Amino acid sequence: MSRWDLKGALDLSTVPDLWEEMAAQIRSNQQLTISLAEVESASSAALALLLQGLDEAQNVGCKLNYEHIPKDLQALARVSNVQKLLGA
Repeated sequence: MSRWDLKGALDLSTVPDLWEEMAAQIRSNQQLTISLAEVESASSAALALLLQGLDEAQNVGCKLNYEHIPKDLQALARVSNVQKLLGA
């Protein structure tokens, strides 16, 4: 099992570049845990990133888990009715 840590701000300016790295991590692992413990702020772009990660993981057969999802991102997931997808 591999682990990858997201850090800093997850917003429209950072997510596109993060997606490339995240997709590479997903594609190169059969099981991956992504920690958001060091995320300082997260926008709706962050939620889209996490959902895209789940979709990519399903496509390539990677078991993907998120941990330490920030409270504001959990709230956004709840409002969007996708909290169960994220395990939040």
